[in-house]
Amino acid sequence: MNKFTILTVLLGLLFITAACSSEKSDPANQTQEADTDSTLQEAPNFQVTTIEGDSVSLDQSMAENKPMVVYFTASWCPICAKNWPVLSEVYPDYEDKLNLIAIGIDPTDTKDVMTKLAKEENFKFPTTWGHPQIMVDFGVESQATTVGINRDGKIAFQKNKTALSEQEYRQLFDQLVTQ
Repeated sequence: MNKFTILTVLLGLLFITAACSSEKSDPANQTQEADTDSTLQEAPNFQVTTIEGDSVSLDQSMAENKPMVVYFTASWCPICAKNWPVLSEVYPDYEDKLNLIAIGIDPTDTKDVMTKLAKEENFKFPTTWGHPQIMVDFGVESQATTVGINRDGKIAFQKNKTALSEQEYRQLFDQLVTQ
């Protein structure tokens, strides 16, 4: 291998490691929350098909008068792997009150990859395969990001690149369903 190829590979590995391994990044970047509805940003609409074949969209959630949680994930992400069992524990208690969708951000996370992962990890929440454009539309910069959208279609919170506890997810979900 020439020096350019080695440098390119090393930079790629450094990028992937930095994007996925740092749970303890700058606290100011960990959470983005607004105090009043007038300062909240409108969430972009999206429509996906889950690995089970169901259609999920923000418009549909708003029509049901349900807030929505979007979890951006990747099959290879260790922080995401910490959140999956917590989401599987918490979401069933809230599925009548809010909608949740885990959206794969990596285009190599195909339907087959995500279906196998969901089965192996016993996901109890709707999941879809790689849709990186939705992450871009939301302005999200990394996997393991949880975005809460209130009943008005506005982004109520965004937890960036962090593993959350059961209590933290319950607090966030309660915040959405009581607004």
